[in-house]
This record gives sequence, C-alpha cells and structure tokens, in this order.
Amino acid sequence: MSAVPSYFTDFLSDIRLTPELRDACEAKHRELRERLGADPDLKAIVIDAFLQGSYRRHTGVRILADGEHIDVDLVVVTTLDPNSWTPAAVVARFKPFLDGNYKDHWSVNDRSMKIWFDDTPVTLDLVVTAAPSEVIQEAIAKAAATEWRIEARGDVNGGPVALREAIEGLRKMAGDAQWKQERLLIPDRTLKIWVPTHPLEQIRWTEEKNDLTDSHYVNIVKSGKWWRKRNAVPEYPKGYPLEHLLGHVCPNDIGSVAEGLTRSFERIRDDYRYAVSTGTVASLPDHGVPENDVFRRVTPEDFAAFWHLVDRAAGDARAALDADTVAESVTRWRALLGPEFPEPPKDGGFTERVAKSTVVTTGRYGLGHRR
Repeated sequence: MSAVPSYFTDFLSDIRLTPELRDACEAKHRELRERLGADPDLKAIVIDAFLQGSYRRHTGVRILADGEHIDVDLVVVTTLDPNSWTPAAVVARFKPFLDGNYKDHWSVNDRSMKIWFDDTPVTLDLVVTAAPSEVIQEAIAKAAATEWRIEARGDVNGGPVALREAIEGLRKMAGDAQWKQERLLIPDRTLKIWVPTHPLEQIRWTEEKNDLTDSHYVNIVKSGKWWRKRNAVPEYPKGYPLEHLLGHVCPNDIGSVAEGLTRSFERIRDDYRYAVSTGTVASLPDHGVPENDVFRRVTPEDFAAFWHLVDRAAGDARAALDADTVAESVTRWRALLGPEFPEPPKDGGFTERVAKSTVVTTGRYGLGHRR
C-alpha cells in the first residue's frame, strides 16, 4: 500500500528550502541583477537576466550537512558576438564588475562565474550567454517585464504554479522553428568554444512534466535528490543530471509521489541494466539541445556504482509501496529516505494519521530535526 499522503507532505515540507534560505536566495539574486543593470560598462551588452537551475525549477532541497551551499543560477543574456569574444575574453569583460562588487568572493567555473558570501550558504552562478540572432534578443527583451523571469507566484501542494504560458508566449514571439534552432550560446572555458544551451526550454519542459503528473514530478525530484544526498557515493550523477534522468523515466500516469518515485527507480534499474553490464554510460539528450549529452561527464565506474544504489532503492521503495499496513509502509520509507521522513504511527498503522509532526529547527538555516 502507499504511505498515507500526509507523511510525504510532511517529509517534503521538511526537506524544501527553509524560509531563511529562500529569503537569502531572493535577496542575493535580486542584488546581482540590480547591480548588473546599473553597471555603466555592462549596460551596452546586457539584454536581460533570468533565473535558471533547480531554484527556478522548484526542484531544489535544503542543506543536509555543514559546508553545503544552495546554488542559484542567473543567466545573463548579452549581445556579445561569439565570433569575436573568446570564453576567456568574456571573463575579462566581467572581471571589473565582479572585482568591484564581489572582490575576493568569486571564481571562474567551466561555464559560469561563481559568487559566494560570508553571511549565507547561498552561492550565485553567473552564466553569461550570447543570443545569436536579433529575433531571440528581441523576444527576451520583450519578456523582460513578465513574472516568469523573476519568481514563481507561489506553491500549490508543494509544486510550482505553472508559468509555462509566459514561456510559451516567448516561444511564439520567436516562432516554433526559431525557438528550436536559435538557442543561446554559452562560453565553455575548457573546450575554449561557445556551445548551445536552452535554459528556457528546460524550464518549460519541467513545468509541462509537472502538469502531466498532477504536480507530483517536482516532488519526486526533490525526494530523489534527498535520497541521493544520503547516498553521496559515488559523487556523480547528482544535481541536474539526476533531475534530468528522473524526468526521463518518471511515468505520467502516477497517483502519488510514492508511486512515482518507486516506478522511476524501477525504470532506471531495468532500462540501464545492460549499460552497466557492458561498462557503458547512459546517454541522455538535453532538452532543447539534443546533441548535448547530460551524462557526458559521468564515468562508467560512477554510473555502475550509482545504478547499484538505485537497484537497492527500487526494491526498498517497492516494498514500502506494497506494504500491508501504514506503519510498515512508513517505516520502510523512513529507512529509505532518512529520519526527515516522519515516524510511523504508534497504533500499528490501522488508523489514518491526521496531525502534522512538529518540526524543530536548529541553527540559522534550519538544519533541524523532527520530534
């Protein structure tokens, strides 16, 4: 049987970003956007900026251990010509701005510039992109005033209120064919070239998938990411590659987070058994840029170790889903997902649970426990 839905509701409430972290994320990315807009040297090349990543797609979870950070991705669309600007030159172009506003608190990643702070575990990834056509530049500029680029308008049962209409409008401005072909370009400092990316399509796809699964998908991703935090070896895949994989395998015809997570684990186990047996890695085309493989950096060794984790998790999740009593189901889910999942009922699980657990938070960012 499936665990009583209120148990998963409490679990998901416990693992989502704390109010303190949400406030810090919003304050820091808004500050960065405002500073970019006010910088006299960048005004001429910056078209607009929008949020991307798990924070924007509502698939992120809170910090589990000291030393972790919450990453917020801000995509900055520019008029830089990729034929004239090398990836290294892009860094040099933004260096005065970063030194002036975040001195000694930024570094260069492969495809972004990371900013960190002393007063919060929030980090910002500044992702500089180039719009290769005037059509895309105009479409993004027209969309600058819409709400989708700033914040979601709230949560409904733990899932995002769909903002897909605004992105669909943006796609219509560009035209479907143009939308597919005219992606943004991002400088890759390892490859020393510009590569295509389509972050808006990732957002659109995620919200469409969430609608198709009756708002369960983002919560399945959160649950899967939390399970992965508690099973952190091997290091990869995690983050967006894990989210993408769950989106690829998660069926639409699910009635609960518990069912969706179980069936997703089972599909990973079954669909990639052969790849593991042959020492290969799954190939997952990126949304909007199918020639990009999301798993391109995952080694066969890491993928095999990850698959074995999923193999065990699939069996454990199925046992929890099919358990005869609420108490047994909840006990099994708690063993799989960790102590953040509520404790089973003391009456043996024959009466339905109606009250929420009390969440006790400790520390500034709520690394708390349940009582």
